[in-house]
Amino acid sequence: MEIRHQRVFLAAGLLLYSLSCAAYAQETNNTGVWQAPTAEQREVIEDVLDSENFAIGVQTGVVSIEDFGVSTWLSAQVSYHLSEYFYIKASAGQAKAGQTSFEKLANVSPLLSDEERQFKFYGLAVGYNLLPGESFLTPQLAFNNALSIELGGGNTQFAGNDQFTLTLGINYRLFLTDWLAWDVNMSDYMLDTQITGENKSTHNLNLTTGFAVYF
Repeated sequence: MEIRHQRVFLAAGLLLYSLSCAAYAQETNNTGVWQAPTAEQREVIEDVLDSENFAIGVQTGVVSIEDFGVSTWLSAQVSYHLSEYFYIKASAGQAKAGQTSFEKLANVSPLLSDEERQFKFYGLAVGYNLLPGESFLTPQLAFNNALSIELGGGNTQFAGNDQFTLTLGINYRLFLTDWLAWDVNMSDYMLDTQITGENKSTHNLNLTTGFAVYF
């Protein structure tokens, strides 16, 4: 019985040795030198953003001035990126307010002159990048992007008065190149007015799009 078991183990050992020799032979060249298996490597070139942290941008869009309808909005910004996540931004923008519903329906004298209808804002905001990453338009085409929130304050000139304004915004940036970005921004300009006869807090919603150059 022992001799039978020894024969079985011996046969199994010879079989494993033969298989290993065959595998080794497939991995050697004609000269008998073993070569490590090679894998095809693909060269990947990543577009690196410029190291400069300043950006200048221009935007256009619409603003809903409470009680005065929707108007065209033009703005410009200068920003400095402190890190990958934080940045500060100085901005200025303006629009011309329309007529209130009371003015249109009652056919009365205008509440404001043309000069007083100019809605002008300038201020400073701090931004935080919530989701810096990449946006894949196709399996082979991807762009760097960032979704951020902004909180700031400034001054609004409207109806002959200067009013402190609190701003809250959401910004989306898509980097088309290492120096050019496409921006989409939605903001709320919150300020107190008493144009219609009562002192109240107003929310003036703003939606814009534009481009920023990094340098």
